[in-house]
Amino acid sequence: MGTPFISLLEPTPLAWERALPPEEQPNAASIPRTFLDAMTVRSQVFVREQNIPQSNEYDADDPRCAHWVIYASVNQTVTPAVTDPSTGEVVRPRQSETRSVPIGTVRLVPFPHPHHPLDGGVYVDGELVGTADKNISPEDGDKTIDAEGAAATTKATFAPDRPTTFHDGVEPYVKLGRLAVISEFRGRGIARQLVHTAIDWMRTHPSYFDPSPAELGFEHLGMERSGTLPRWNGLICCHAQEDAVKVWEKCGFQVDEGMGRWLEEGIPHVGMFLRVQVQPEVKGV
Repeated sequence: MGTPFISLLEPTPLAWERALPPEEQPNAASIPRTFLDAMTVRSQVFVREQNIPQSNEYDADDPRCAHWVIYASVNQTVTPAVTDPSTGEVVRPRQSETRSVPIGTVRLVPFPHPHHPLDGGVYVDGELVGTADKNISPEDGDKTIDAEGAAATTKATFAPDRPTTFHDGVEPYVKLGRLAVISEFRGRGIARQLVHTAIDWMRTHPSYFDPSPAELGFEHLGMERSGTLPRWNGLICCHAQEDAVKVWEKCGFQVDEGMGRWLEEGIPHVGMFLRVQVQPEVKGV
């Protein structure tokens, strides 16, 4: 494997058919190559390995996310060698070529976010469908009530959230997720390289996702006109599969015990947070 390189795709509209894998997308010509490659990795890891439905892998956050894909230069056989069956001598040598292959990806979701998942909640395709001890009826819509009586929503909102160990329920945070590395390239620090690249980009672009009331309107932001505009100040969250907690810990994240544990697509998850030092932006560069 040659030296990996990383490609960034900033938020962009995406004409994606949720039920179809990347190789069957009818609008592939209009979809950025970086996103197609990200979905190729995600489909291989989450759909094929972890049996998550293909239609649940793409979501409404993807067009508003920043996506990173890491590539490796891999030497692949184009034509195998041909030998003389009687002598074993090579009559035509193997032909190969080097190709850039997507081997890992991660995305960064800007705020606002839905409320923190319920401790013991069961989520399918981003929607709360039940809890560990009872089902949520369909007429409950996108809300339920947790044990403390606080409303929990699966829709992105600037409304106050329940406080957890590392989040006061109010401060804006960005979220890293969909971290995936194809199996044959694991154990080489690829995941950490992706996460650190995304973190460094966010640290140097701290106002990138800060909302503008002039563009969105105060009502859309769920704010009073006299309120303080939400600004990102270095807080990063991830919803980590329990089996991947050690990977995120190596990147500096800590498990937020106050957030609890829940199931996403049948897989146990926990919340984790990291705070980074924001670098001042150089305007006009």
